[in-house]
Amino acid sequence: MTPLTKTNADMRALPVLPEGEPRDSAQILTGPWSGSPGAGPDVLLSVHEDFEPLKAVWQELERAGDCTAFQTYAWLAAWQRHIGTKQGIRPAIVVGWDNAGGALFILPLAIERNWLCPRLVWLGGDLCDYQAPLLSKDFSRRIGAAGFPALWAQVRDLLPSHHIVSLDRMPERVGAQANPFMALDGNRFHPCFAHKTVLKSDWESYYGEKRSSASRKRDKQKRRKTEELGHVSLVTPVTNEERLSALDTLMAQKSAAFARMGVANLFDKPGYRDFYRDLATNADAGDMIHICYLDVGGAPAAANWGISFGGRYSYVLASYDETAETAKYGPGVIQLMELMAHASATGHSEFDFTIGDEAYKDQWCEVEVPLHDHMEPNSLIGWIGLGPEIAYFQVKRFIKQSPVLWRWFTRLRAAAGSLRATGA
Repeated sequence: MTPLTKTNADMRALPVLPEGEPRDSAQILTGPWSGSPGAGPDVLLSVHEDFEPLKAVWQELERAGDCTAFQTYAWLAAWQRHIGTKQGIRPAIVVGWDNAGGALFILPLAIERNWLCPRLVWLGGDLCDYQAPLLSKDFSRRIGAAGFPALWAQVRDLLPSHHIVSLDRMPERVGAQANPFMALDGNRFHPCFAHKTVLKSDWESYYGEKRSSASRKRDKQKRRKTEELGHVSLVTPVTNEERLSALDTLMAQKSAAFARMGVANLFDKPGYRDFYRDLATNADAGDMIHICYLDVGGAPAAANWGISFGGRYSYVLASYDETAETAKYGPGVIQLMELMAHASATGHSEFDFTIGDEAYKDQWCEVEVPLHDHMEPNSLIGWIGLGPEIAYFQVKRFIKQSPVLWRWFTRLRAAAGSLRATGA
């Protein structure tokens, strides 16, 4: 843990830190953090490198407060265990405590060292479609977005040395609350947005509203053709062995798709395969991870890795068998509709297609979720390192938001991948 100093002589209101954490490793900051003098409590900040001492506090905040599934303890602890440690990522988790010892917020931050200088980033890297703090339900009243910039300046001073702040993929809201990071200067739009749709409890009425009569007719024809090859059902494995087997199927199918598209294989990166296998059987994740596959005549024609959290079903990883006869009838679309019907039937109010501006999402999604990046240099070295990164993101966003350019880029990428696959 990074040693911190006390700045308030009155220690009587010092909250109780997690077991094993030294009491002199925290700093009390005196509010108020909002416009109302009575609304701002003292805030005790603590910075942590270890997940385990925070487990109970973290899990209580994710249960009773506001966050996304990507900030849960199970997700980020597994990520750090299998990926972060291999990348040399050093957690710098900031907890803000109130006078009663409750957590007002958790900022799951980390220090990443690259070729030039250390930078402040979110834990979870590219496997978090949304990056955000965890907020107590009382956060907006007691600190709020208006008071957050002053508090953030104090947080920055407490963190280990870093030359760049690079916090990306931040939504404008975290649950029911405004994301306090939106109050900081220097935010830019991320190259991609996220997309979601509001479900109905009755899938058939939702489906009827979303799909035209011509589209529904095509869906039925493809479903009928698929059923001619065998019985069609969405299977959710129960045992750990079955879940891992379904996950292996998904990773094999997805790897074939990555090769066809000319995209680097996600599962070849150090620790990534182990991360997914860990979460598939991790008791801390509970029922959050939904692994299933579309069975056609006893064979997995498609597979899915989804997340169920806070009434939202997130469509994260999906695949289909490109070599099977079922491929020509759209097993991925059939599986998607089965998943949406499943989400409706199990009480989910939203179906989140997460990050990415793929055209097919427009058929379903009426809600576009803007994402923001906060990039800030902390030194001359930081300016040197951050300039090319900002330019890269601006070019990337321009290409992705230009349909013609994006179409040509994906075609060239696929052609290059094909050449690599054939050894040309």
